[in-house]
Amino acid sequence: MEVLALVIVTIFSIAGLAAVFFTTFGTLIILIGAVLYAFLTAFSAITLKTLIVLIILYITGETFEYLFIILGAKKFGASNKAIVGALLGGILGAVIGAAFFGIGLIAGTFAGIFLGAFLVEAVSKKDLAKSVKAGAGGVLGRIGSIAAKLVIAVFMLFIMFRAIMAP
Repeated sequence: MEVLALVIVTIFSIAGLAAVFFTTFGTLIILIGAVLYAFLTAFSAITLKTLIVLIILYITGETFEYLFIILGAKKFGASNKAIVGALLGGILGAVIGAAFFGIGLIAGTFAGIFLGAFLVEAVSKKDLAKSVKAGAGGVLGRIGSIAAKLVIAVFMLFIMFRAIMAP
């Protein structure tokens, strides 16, 4: 059973690490792999304490996901309405992008964030330059969130595999 658990956690870890770049679910995939491993091995290596640490890291990553988009858009002058537009646009863009065999997911997310902030800002302020800046700020925030979640994902993997490999 341990070999199966190790194969599963490895697959989920690789998929989760790759997904950090393409979707918001990368750290969740890693967490699910850890939970499956823990259950399949009766919590012998990955304990409940380890899972709690991983859950906290996952929640931190999800918080960063949206916080960075908000801060990026705000830094570039977006209104609160434009920030909501960026967040909703990012979600909608991801859904539409995923329809293209998942390939368009990252492009859809970036386009959605930009267009969401841009369109709301353009309609409300009628200033094209500020609208472009708001959209660009949201996209830069998303890039920052990917970097932050990548660090968190690597840390999650380190904690998991250290627990698994411990004598």
